[in-house]
Amino acid sequence: MSFEPVLRFNEAGKIYPPQRTPLRQLWSHLRGRKNGDSGGFTALQNLSFEVYPGQSLGIVGLNGAGKSTLLQLAAGTLTPSHGSISAKGRIAALLELGSGFNPEASGRENIYLYAATMGLNREQVEQKLESIIEFSGLREALDMPVKTYSSGMQVRLAFSVATSVDPDILIVDEALSVGDGVFAKRSFDRVMQLREQGTALLLCSHALFHVDLFCERTLWLDKGNIRTFDATSVVLPRYQEYLDSLTQVQTTANPVDQMPAQPELVPGLLAAARPELVRLIHAKVSLDGVEGKELRGRSQQSHLAVSICVQVSNEEPHPRAAVVISSDSGKIIGSSFCEEKLIAAPNEKGHAEVNFELPNIPLNKGRYRIGIYLLCKDVRFVYEWVDPFSHIELESPDSHQGPWIIPGDWS
Repeated sequence: MSFEPVLRFNEAGKIYPPQRTPLRQLWSHLRGRKNGDSGGFTALQNLSFEVYPGQSLGIVGLNGAGKSTLLQLAAGTLTPSHGSISAKGRIAALLELGSGFNPEASGRENIYLYAATMGLNREQVEQKLESIIEFSGLREALDMPVKTYSSGMQVRLAFSVATSVDPDILIVDEALSVGDGVFAKRSFDRVMQLREQGTALLLCSHALFHVDLFCERTLWLDKGNIRTFDATSVVLPRYQEYLDSLTQVQTTANPVDQMPAQPELVPGLLAAARPELVRLIHAKVSLDGVEGKELRGRSQQSHLAVSICVQVSNEEPHPRAAVVISSDSGKIIGSSFCEEKLIAAPNEKGHAEVNFELPNIPLNKGRYRIGIYLLCKDVRFVYEWVDPFSHIELESPDSHQGPWIIPGDWS
């Protein structure tokens, strides 16, 4: 790793001026105030940090913390109100959906336009054009106007261009959460490849498992200030505890809830899905042989069983299923992944089934969530999830403390 940073924030901040009417602007001018009225909104305050080649930095924080403003400052689409920001090399940024695209132009024309904003000339783009088209998977729609593209198609095109121009800094704002499973997994693999080649990564995501997967260090923003800046393994547990401590129910309470809601799984729901996709087909959860969404049992006695049917893909012949148990508030207690290649021998429809059993469930009395996940074989990408899929209510006459009952013997 080079000792010269590719990105440096030095006491940088951003203040958005208040909205001004013509009358207020005239009054400010008559009063001799060059900068207009005071009372602007301070989005970021005096941030100082550095990012080095090959380093990955995660940005976390609640909505309104200043994450997107920070990324726009790093990309150069905003200028700081005070302090300085310096960047070296080519910057590729995936920020707001559709930014950098001309909606009236075709996808092919927008490849040239978007790449030009990153410093590539026409000859350089033509050398990379075929690989960009191939990665995007949009060859049939390439000559259609971008305004006819879905949001997922726009992200696929933007991601394909941004990651094909050999950037020195890649800035991603939630874009990894968009797109179908096959393309999203390829995107994950591409980001990993760029990291290994020395590209610096700035990733802003509400999905903490994305940050945990990609980022060595994480910056926690709180109301425009750096609350914590340290190794990801240090920051994320503290941030998760903070989320758990919030009294109001929030959709960012844990990595499960930080992803878009998934439809309830029912038999045959995805029977018409394309055969190249890895999908959850249906699942069932039972406690002591009783299947349902709200189940009751006894601590250390009841038997939990989960059956998961998946559609296997040619690109992902051996995906892995997982069962996640969480508290009723959403705090993850534990998880179990099926072994690699356990999901195999699909039937003529490409469907395969895997089962999980937990006898004498080692949980204390209380209400718990059962979540179901489908991941790629190296557990780096989640294709689909439903959490909670079911709830279980356990009773116990004992006086154990905490949700997990520690196995062991006394003598």
